[in-house]
Amino acid sequence: MTVMEQILFAPYLRNAFLFLLCLSIVGAVISVLVNLRRMEFTVEALVHSVFPGIVVGLIVGGIPGIVPGAAAVATVTVLVLASLGSGRRQSARKLDIEAGTAVVLTFMYGIGVVISLAYGDKSGQLEALMFGRLLDVTQSRLATSVTLCVIAALLILTTWRMQILVAFDTAAARAMGVNVAAYELIANIAVGLIVVAASSAVGVLLVIGFIVIPGLSARLIAGSPRSMCFWAAGLSTLAVVVGFAIMLSQTTHQISPQAIVSLMLVATVPLAGLKGVFS
Repeated sequence: MTVMEQILFAPYLRNAFLFLLCLSIVGAVISVLVNLRRMEFTVEALVHSVFPGIVVGLIVGGIPGIVPGAAAVATVTVLVLASLGSGRRQSARKLDIEAGTAVVLTFMYGIGVVISLAYGDKSGQLEALMFGRLLDVTQSRLATSVTLCVIAALLILTTWRMQILVAFDTAAARAMGVNVAAYELIANIAVGLIVVAASSAVGVLLVIGFIVIPGLSARLIAGSPRSMCFWAAGLSTLAVVVGFAIMLSQTTHQISPQAIVSLMLVATVPLAGLKGVFS
């Protein structure tokens, strides 16, 4: 039986594969914007800041409560990070913004760790929040996650031209009357939606790879933002397919699918670097 046949005929593999394909494509488009806007540290802060919402959601509502809990905390975090970014209009130094972002990251993640330790591990569930349980994705959770990814994609695609303008010349955008703060907020909301969608399947520590790495790899090859999107989506999809093929080829050792896919994502960076050198 081929790899694709195994995926198609096993529901737990099919759901996981479809979820990762959706995450890789949508995450790739957002990753391009993250790279162009140099938002990597903001993304890391947002990813780690939703952890207390995930933990509380699990405690209160079990696995189905993870997404609502993460969404509630992500909303607050996005607004806080957006308010920090708006300080640029008052000529605030970048160092001050990064310091504020670091405080948010440390404070929120620390709260999540404290709550998780106080609650105690329940059959490895809290550990799964860190690294995900991709093969536990059900049809309902898949539908919810895909919906969130689609909303995130629509937010970015409908504002793409202005997002690129802000990314390349923020001062010129403000001079043209563009509401830079609004587009920064939209970008943060899109990232937050991806984090919430992937929180229970991929985990808060691995989801950042889907939002940061594809854009980095694509920038080593592509010559324009549009081509970066195609390269990022292609490389992410390749990482998913290769990762699943490696996982299913192992008959004696179990390999975490989200971990091997994340490793394949990292491998696209030197691969793209070689392509850029010899092209």
